[in-house]
Amino acid sequence: MIIHNVKVLIKIRKISLLCLFLSILINLLGVLLPFGYLTIIGTPLLIIYILLSLLFWKCPYCNERLPMRFNIKDSDYINDIDESYCCPWCNKRIS
Repeated sequence: MIIHNVKVLIKIRKISLLCLFLSILINLLGVLLPFGYLTIIGTPLLIIYILLSLLFWKCPYCNERLPMRFNIKDSDYINDIDESYCCPWCNKRIS
């Protein structure tokens, strides 16, 4: 049962990060270009990222909230890019 939850957790994480990156891009374009509707589109994507991260980004083993940061570079084996993450609370690997 936990394996299924981990797969769903990773999918939700990917969707939330996609919303974050699209939000940054769209809001930046909305500021640089004279199109006000881009900011109207980008802001809800940022809100979706925050809500998905707050509601679903929890460890499936200990049910503690995981950090919302996105690890691009890390000296440990913890890295969001290769779809593996280590819970800081119970030290179990989420992948």
